[in-house]
Amino acid sequence: MNKVFRIRDYFCVPDGTFVSPFLNSKDNQSGLPFDLLGGFSLAAGKIETDSKSKIHIMPHVTQVTFVREGKLEVMMKSDEGEPYPLNLERNEAVLSKPGTFFQLINNCLEPCEVLYIVSPAYLYEKSGDTVLYDDSVVLEEDWEQLSMPGWKPKENLPTLVQRKNAEDRLAGRRR
Repeated sequence: MNKVFRIRDYFCVPDGTFVSPFLNSKDNQSGLPFDLLGGFSLAAGKIETDSKSKIHIMPHVTQVTFVREGKLEVMMKSDEGEPYPLNLERNEAVLSKPGTFFQLINNCLEPCEVLYIVSPAYLYEKSGDTVLYDDSVVLEEDWEQLSMPGWKPKENLPTLVQRKNAEDRLAGRRR
């Protein structure tokens, strides 16, 4: 493929951070054939100075968060266990498996720049202003609320069937 892929303009996503997807065959921005890179996607991210994302969970994808510049604290929690922090510096990464709750925290005086490598490729489907499918579910709760006995998300997490249906619809639009 005779093409250079570049980080473009960032936009704010529902968790409060900024993202620039630049290598994802499942979106309409990269210009790649839809089925070329189904195994992964790559996006750049920015976490502003003295800020943190909302807690979120990705039920069906694995994400590697790689710090390109700056420092980052990643608070994580699997289904069982307590939340725990992982502190990353430049050229370090953390892996979030499907179903892991996580939050990105930048307590530094400089923005943190990251790469998100997601497998399988990240899916996001929107029609007008309505989000039909998103691989990431953003929560309004904090860690204390998540640790309460019997806590359940306010909305149902997307199923694999819903993910497959979204992928099929997106593929149909690209044909």
